[in-house]
Amino acid sequence: GYVWSAVTASPEHLGDEVNLKVTVLCDSIQEPLTFTCNCSSTVDLLIHQTLCYTHDELRDVDVGNFVLKPCGLEEFLQNKHALGSHEYIQYCRKFDIDIRLQLMEQKAVRSDLARTVRAEAGGGSGWLHGGGRVEWAEGDRSRMALATQGLSGHCRWPPNRGVGRTVQRGCKDSTVCFWEHRWRLHLRSGTCPGSRLPQGAHLISREAGRVRSLPSTSWATWPLTPQGRHLLIWSPVLPRICFPVQVNRLPRETLLCATLYALPIPLPGSSSEANKQRRLPEALGWVTTPLFNFRQYLTLSLPHLPVLSPCFSDAIPQIDFPTSAFDIKFTSPPGDKMSSILLESRYPPLWLTVPSLTSPATPTRRLTDADKKRLWEKRYYCHLEVSSLPLVLASAPSWEWACLPDIYALLKQWTHMNHQDALGLLHATFPDQEVRRMAVQWIGSLSDAELLDYLPQLVQALKYECYLDSPLVRFLLKRAVSDLRVTHYFFWLLKDGLKDSQFSIRYQYLLAALLCCCGKGLREEFNRQCWLVNTLAKLAQQVREAAPSARQGILRTGLEEVRQFFALIGSCRLPLSPSLLVKGIDCSYFNSNAVPLKLSFQNVDPLGENIRVIFKCGDDLRQDMLTLQMIRIMSKIWVQEGLDMRMVIFRCFATGRGRGMVEMIPNAETLRKIQVEHGVTGSFKDRPLADWLQKHNPGEDEYEKAVENFIYSCAGCCVATYVLGICDRHNDNIMLKTTGHMFHIDFGRFLGHAQMFGNIKRDRAPFVFTSDMAYVINGGDKPSSRFHDFVDLCCQAYNLIRKHTHLFLNLLGLMLSCGIPELSDLEDLKYVYDALRPQDTEANATTYFTRLIESSLGSVATKLNFFIHNLAQMKFTGSDDRLTLSFAPRTHTLKSSGRISDVFLCRHEKIFHPNKGYVYVVKVMRENAHEATYIQRTFEEFQELHNKLRLLFPSSQLPRYLPPFLSAPGHPGEGEPVGAGRTAGSRNYPFLRSCDLVYTFFHPLPRDEKAAGASPAPKSSDGSWARPVGKVGGEVKLSISYKNNKLFIMVMHIRGLVSTCDGNDPDPYVKIYLLPDPQKTTKKKTKVARKTCNPTYNEMLVYDGIPKGDLQQRELQLSVLSEQGFWENVLLGEVHIRLRELDLAQEKTGWFALGSRSHETL
Repeated sequence: GYVWSAVTASPEHLGDEVNLKVTVLCDSIQEPLTFTCNCSSTVDLLIHQTLCYTHDELRDVDVGNFVLKPCGLEEFLQNKHALGSHEYIQYCRKFDIDIRLQLMEQKAVRSDLARTVRAEAGGGSGWLHGGGRVEWAEGDRSRMALATQGLSGHCRWPPNRGVGRTVQRGCKDSTVCFWEHRWRLHLRSGTCPGSRLPQGAHLISREAGRVRSLPSTSWATWPLTPQGRHLLIWSPVLPRICFPVQVNRLPRETLLCATLYALPIPLPGSSSEANKQRRLPEALGWVTTPLFNFRQYLTLSLPHLPVLSPCFSDAIPQIDFPTSAFDIKFTSPPGDKMSSILLESRYPPLWLTVPSLTSPATPTRRLTDADKKRLWEKRYYCHLEVSSLPLVLASAPSWEWACLPDIYALLKQWTHMNHQDALGLLHATFPDQEVRRMAVQWIGSLSDAELLDYLPQLVQALKYECYLDSPLVRFLLKRAVSDLRVTHYFFWLLKDGLKDSQFSIRYQYLLAALLCCCGKGLREEFNRQCWLVNTLAKLAQQVREAAPSARQGILRTGLEEVRQFFALIGSCRLPLSPSLLVKGIDCSYFNSNAVPLKLSFQNVDPLGENIRVIFKCGDDLRQDMLTLQMIRIMSKIWVQEGLDMRMVIFRCFATGRGRGMVEMIPNAETLRKIQVEHGVTGSFKDRPLADWLQKHNPGEDEYEKAVENFIYSCAGCCVATYVLGICDRHNDNIMLKTTGHMFHIDFGRFLGHAQMFGNIKRDRAPFVFTSDMAYVINGGDKPSSRFHDFVDLCCQAYNLIRKHTHLFLNLLGLMLSCGIPELSDLEDLKYVYDALRPQDTEANATTYFTRLIESSLGSVATKLNFFIHNLAQMKFTGSDDRLTLSFAPRTHTLKSSGRISDVFLCRHEKIFHPNKGYVYVVKVMRENAHEATYIQRTFEEFQELHNKLRLLFPSSQLPRYLPPFLSAPGHPGEGEPVGAGRTAGSRNYPFLRSCDLVYTFFHPLPRDEKAAGASPAPKSSDGSWARPVGKVGGEVKLSISYKNNKLFIMVMHIRGLVSTCDGNDPDPYVKIYLLPDPQKTTKKKTKVARKTCNPTYNEMLVYDGIPKGDLQQRELQLSVLSEQGFWENVLLGEVHIRLRELDLAQEKTGWFALGSRSHETL
């Protein structure tokens, strides 16, 4: 009955050799213990070290009887795994959170979710608890097999009566709806007169009888036809329908689909024109069933199947089959042996065999008939391309019985596929049971954490199973009952599937099977969760529909019922995670259009903090769930490749259609609130984000760490939002943590479905990357070498995701039938395919994404969109939002700081970082204080205080402008700063003496420690590079490679260029030649970068048709020049590279020093 902490593989280069500071608490000692542990150390080693302090003798102590629980979470670390492999430890490391664990004996751990023999006595028990985990009982394996077998096909009596009773209680007395788009046989409306097909053209026939309980007041008769051919006229009793298909040519998974069409009855007194418009055939409903049952016998009789219809639910068609004196059984053919000579590696790869296929198999590709034919002919050559199996199988000429030996032989001999590629075989395109069995076998190696990553897609893939007794169903049930975390999410995903009218009956059976196996304690826990969710949904709906003045009263009344619930049952786990155990609730609501509830659940663990959650009602959170799932998988791919983008992944779970829970991230604020601290036009300013981070990270090291977190997370967000086509990106949908981590929320639009203003897209830029974000990265308003790092991170992250194009297309493709409006057809998948550009080389993709960064940074539409949103949200802004100062991390008062007696302006100093300007040193005297304090404030900060005081005291006589002695030095028409001794405060406004804004303004900040000392030395905005002295200088980063008689030169970045003679930043570009070149025919150059000493290009310059021997005699001349318009361009630096000194067989990347003339090698 334990919830085990999720474990993911941790690469050695990501911290296995990093030491962790771990605090362990236990009841036997008063003071917590602090250990320094290696990431690779196992949990049981840490337990052993802790027991050494708590026990005098360890001879009789079994370490296996103890577990470590993260404080605040109802989960436990796995003793045999390394500390650093647990997701909880990785989360603490990412956000620099103290690792706090509690040592507990197993017998003291809650076991209310465990399956016990006593609790399940007489109820068809199939599971026993043992060894800390839910394990299979050996005698119950057959019961599980019988349970799934009893749910398959149309079994008339359940082999296990206990299971049967459970299923009957949980499901309707109905049969299972099957659907598969490839092989279903339609009966649909036609317009031609009735006529029977030629006799003898068919070998399969059915008789359609009466349609019971069909309302007759709204519909008229209409003919029915199979596959568009008119066969008969609908009447109370229908004649036999014959299909021109031989039984021995039917695939095993063939489905019979009968669709009822009808014409509406004309309204009395309506015009003939109106009747013509109304008399269009409409589908009333449909019935689908497999022709072969789960025992592979051809169906000879069917019970009454209910019609699936949005119009009515009680209509039952009667379909009769011709009688037969013998049973017809589909027998699986043996696979043919593959010729060994076809497995040799000398044959060409798949993409050379079929030249038109330039990328791996994806759901968006439609092969031509010629491609299919050639690919199937060369199918045995393709085994070297393991991921090509779905494409090869899609090229099979037929799936009839005679073709199956070749297909199964190919499948049997195929190289073992990884689980990411095997997901492609679970699409509706491949209903064959053997293919799906192999796919499940290949994904069976998934760990529990990996299974949770793909669980929503696997639940959707259940729709494509022809029979309930399938390998996929057995696999999911087996894994669900062996891990409580999988059980939890599997339950809620199945419960959401009940809302799908087309597949609700199937999900009812599966949910009943899961509940039958999971145990009484867990069933009761699910009941508590469902009650809590339903009550909160009802309350949220009432608050949303109520008048604003009545909402608070309705909220109090509704919360009383929830509090009584917790008083009665004690505790309940949240659907967001089984490790979130709560015992009470506090609630408020947001002043927005949707009016979501803001919940604060009381943690059962006294060592943990309250759990803050948003409960939404009226929004379909399934799309948010899917988007966050894709981002989480992207983050894991990056981490596994050694690139931690420090993404913030919050929990989000839809608990029903139009409702769900979203985790609130602490210490985070929206960009809008950060920007409007600088006024409603703050979206057009560059400093708000940097100032906000500086306010919450006053120390130099803290701020640098926050900026580093911002660079990584911002790069990850740019890549993720672009690939997924996330739209509706305004500044209330982007948040920033005080630690510098940026993340996106509210994914109501994705895959390029942008919100439109008429014919204009609201989201005009490829992704959100604005100048205030670049300001944080550069450390000022001019590009620095840190911007190069940002671009490189973006391009590297983008290329890593491109390598997994097939994974994301498979995952999204499996969700096509989930009912999300913006993910419904192949065009939506094509958007992701086009965004990832798998056909491009890494160099071309790098150039492409660099241009996207430039386009986003130069977009004015994004800032204008932010500004419009600021105006629209002003009605929701409370009055307290303007009573804080943007540079102060917290508010100070007269009581907390002490009464100020005098304030003097001492002097002003010139500063260079982050921008050129002036800072004023102010002396602050306080009553009963022996020493004065000195603070530094800029002119802009004085101006912010003045503006907010005028807003706070609108009826006062505060001057409209700042006094002349505080004017910015050097501004035309303004006075110069005065010397020491001039009193900065005014005695004419006594109400300011107790104002919190004033006391907050004059409270010392960490940067004020230097105020009493000497003037700070000028600091470069780019600490990683100091500009060289002279007319030329700097460095250029190049990547040089040679393939197929082509020389590739990627011009990446330049840093540290020297300003021009007039002191302005240059407009640099790069020009290259291959010397000797007397005719200058090898000239190539890049685009011009405007006004920067640290430009980024990422442009590929290619020389084609040059033999390798010729290159040995060549020298690469690279010049960096500044464009001067009508004047001669100015040389900023030059480098010469002898190509014979390079190993052209390998790509070489490095920095080259620029000078007047130099010879360098990599």
